[in-house]
Amino acid sequence: MIRCFGDEGDHRETFFHPEPFLDADYDVLVVQRVEWAPLEPLKRIFSEIEKKAKIVYVVHERRLQADPLFYEFHWDAIVCFDKRYRAQWVRRFDDDNVHLIPYPTGHLQRGDKEKARRELHLPFDRRIVLSFGWAPELHVFPVLPALEKLNKRLPFLYLVLAHPQYIQADIQPLERHAFIELRHELATIDRIYAYLHASDAFLMHKEKEEVQPGEAVVPSSILMCMGALTPTVTADTEFVWFFDKEVMKYSNEDELSQLLINAFNKDESVGTVLKSSEEYVVDHSPGRIAGEFIKLFGKLLAGVTE
Repeated sequence: MIRCFGDEGDHRETFFHPEPFLDADYDVLVVQRVEWAPLEPLKRIFSEIEKKAKIVYVVHERRLQADPLFYEFHWDAIVCFDKRYRAQWVRRFDDDNVHLIPYPTGHLQRGDKEKARRELHLPFDRRIVLSFGWAPELHVFPVLPALEKLNKRLPFLYLVLAHPQYIQADIQPLERHAFIELRHELATIDRIYAYLHASDAFLMHKEKEEVQPGEAVVPSSILMCMGALTPTVTADTEFVWFFDKEVMKYSNEDELSQLLINAFNKDESVGTVLKSSEEYVVDHSPGRIAGEFIKLFGKLLAGVTE
């Protein structure tokens, strides 16, 4: 992997190294979140890239690009995760050029709770709820009152992974709660799966205000973690609009508490959720989604249009 541009500060002034784009031998260039890259220097070499490769843009931004320069680039195909994204992008691009390929889940990987807890030095005799992320002010702090109440009724360990280097909020107050264990860790996906296997529930809270009208979003963290088959408890927001029984949704504190109790007790409803989760993971596995991209690449290289 070659780092060829910076994505901090003013992207118009950050560094950009064109050599990897110009010197490497490739047939397809896949681009995502191009607004994170310096567009002007990329535009200067874009014609050279077009001579050697097909160029596919994968939409991950919430809205259509605001920078007019973006629309000066030619994309051989645009890939959207679902119909909401597609509805936005067909307003600016030909319908035939906008393709639907869902966001993938993580790999299906069953775990051993006792083994995972031993490796992670976690207690064997406590209920554990896991949360992680870069915005605890949005995804942890809002649910603390409900979790504190539940902990008094049904004691558990709330395990929070957060690395101070990558967040702005002050997370030290979390350490003042006896039932919370805060680990300053930027975990790899394998280690996150180990934490998921060690836990009774994965709590990914979202605030409704995180999504504005007209925006399209995808719950990438939830999808990444689904393959561990640990029940996911999450707020009923636009992030999870397309899920039915694959996750456990709550709309208020009482519902959140009840869902965690169900997870602790391995309620029958949790089994239904995990069965649906597994089916979703199989249908949206990295291998299957990669196959959809490979199929698209093949059509582009063969000059096939739909």
